[in-house]
Amino acid sequence: MGFFLALRFLSILPIPGKAGATDRQLGRSTAWYPLVGAAAGGLLYGCACLFTRPWSVLPAAFLCLVVWTLFTRGLHLDGLADTFDGLGGGASPERRLAIMKDSRIGVFGVIAVGIVLIGKFALLAELIGVYRVRELILVPVLGRWAMLMLIYSFPAAGGGLGRRIKRHCGLPQFLFGTLTAAACTWLLLGPWGLLLLAAVALFGSLAGWTFRRKLGGCTGDSYGAVCEIAEVLCLAAVALLVHLGMP
Repeated sequence: MGFFLALRFLSILPIPGKAGATDRQLGRSTAWYPLVGAAAGGLLYGCACLFTRPWSVLPAAFLCLVVWTLFTRGLHLDGLADTFDGLGGGASPERRLAIMKDSRIGVFGVIAVGIVLIGKFALLAELIGVYRVRELILVPVLGRWAMLMLIYSFPAAGGGLGRRIKRHCGLPQFLFGTLTAAACTWLLLGPWGLLLLAAVALFGSLAGWTFRRKLGGCTGDSYGAVCEIAEVLCLAAVALLVHLGMP
């Protein structure tokens, strides 16, 4: 139940179930976020294997990025844009939160989304070009674990869905999601995977501290922003490990 609810909430997949979910159900479903990431990573891996048959590296990387973005229906990219618009355009936490609630996208949001998409495309092409696509499974896992870590570890700001979800995300959800993420990293990268998990935890802590100082806490938008940036950082880290000759 929790996994399918999380999958329906975080993806475009038409998962059957009740149209509405309670805040308690949504909060408890956060335990399954890394497993939803594994599903996204499996899709990304399959697309990379499929698209490299008829196309060269760059078209294959572009198509993988399209599928990856469609899978999330742009949910996290929207949060990334809103977060950077707020951080870049407001002089106080209240003003920043007000800007983030505005449905219009500003220059800071456009720049942030552009950089993330270009970074993902370049790094996807890098890994596909050296035939290291299995590691792609890990990237969405850690992106969604970073969201879970922020939800559990840092206070919420504003009165939106993020606050309501956090209210029901407790230690059992965090531990289950962390064990899932740790298992995935170990299976795919061994000890290096656990080091990457620790690096994501460090990044998430710095991001959470920044949001707490700039916004008074985290919002649903900032969770999405952290997911997107963590995915780019993980892609870059995996590409670096590959070029250093590490498994």
